[in-house]
Amino acid sequence: MARSRPATVHAARGLCAPGLAAAVLVAAVLLATVGAGLSAGTGPPESGRPAPHAAVPLVPEPDATVVAAPLVATTTLGLLAAARHSVELEMYELGDPAVVAALDAARRRGVAVRVVTDPTEIASRSSDARLVRAGVAVRTLAVPGGIDHVKLLVVDASRVLVGGVNLGVSSGATTDADVELSGPAVAHAAAIFDRDWAAAGGRGAPASGVFGPFVAGRAVGPEILAVVAHATGRCTVLANYLTDYGVQDALAAAAHRGVAVTVVLNPAADGASAAASWLAHHGVHVERAPGEPYLHAKILACGATAMVGSANFSYDALSVNHELDVVLDRGAAATVGAFAAQVARADA
Repeated sequence: MARSRPATVHAARGLCAPGLAAAVLVAAVLLATVGAGLSAGTGPPESGRPAPHAAVPLVPEPDATVVAAPLVATTTLGLLAAARHSVELEMYELGDPAVVAALDAARRRGVAVRVVTDPTEIASRSSDARLVRAGVAVRTLAVPGGIDHVKLLVVDASRVLVGGVNLGVSSGATTDADVELSGPAVAHAAAIFDRDWAAAGGRGAPASGVFGPFVAGRAVGPEILAVVAHATGRCTVLANYLTDYGVQDALAAAAHRGVAVTVVLNPAADGASAAASWLAHHGVHVERAPGEPYLHAKILACGATAMVGSANFSYDALSVNHELDVVLDRGAAATVGAFAAQVARADA
């Protein structure tokens, strides 16, 4: 079933649109705090996952909270206000004045604040300038031919917020989600940030590989394919972009072996029409999201495993950009699956 034609190329951008009321409704229904085992490799950071996909709990029942897009800014502000020692933020689009002010306030009360942004994102450039004037340590991470699309916040080495939601002025008015984590996962997230901070300073390459429950850089694509390849029962995808032929083939193969595969596409995205036609022809149930709230999600929920993060299902995201996803199982995966299913029902 694999195709030899070249993959469609388009950059993953943090697009936003109106529709906050509808997005808040989804958040109210689906926001949940759950105990969940996290999918993790057994080796140190950057060790390869065993094949087939291994969903090995990092620790029994760590905390994981799925945060819908309309509540991400509020959650971020709460974490920043509570910070006492350190804040590490890596964000593609950083344009929310309230978040910029909270970073400045944290620095002024003695918190060590470090920020990494993408040099091509206009809103981030303005925020960076304000933060630098305030004395905050800021670096930009240039990715040859692509972007630093990561959305990651680590606070006091105790809490992590990671996912697909930017911190722009209108980022909350989208259909998307982050995950807030605690426990051993935090050390892995901090290691990723430290690697990216060093790379932004000209020392080494950005994080790439498996870090506990996280997959970064070139490890994201193989993880997506592994999750789909071992899916049973039901698999739901919320996709801003779904133009990578390898991912399309994997979803079609899952449908062929009896998995109930549902894909919700952003119809305004490049390549959406062609993807919808091909997937439907190969047994995948395809739905088209409405224009509002804008479907910005990059979410995969297959049975007992789910992935949430910055990586679109596109060539650029999986082969060029710097991306970061978190892999969840058990309760957290079920919550992500409920989020995806609710969005799919709303768009049916």
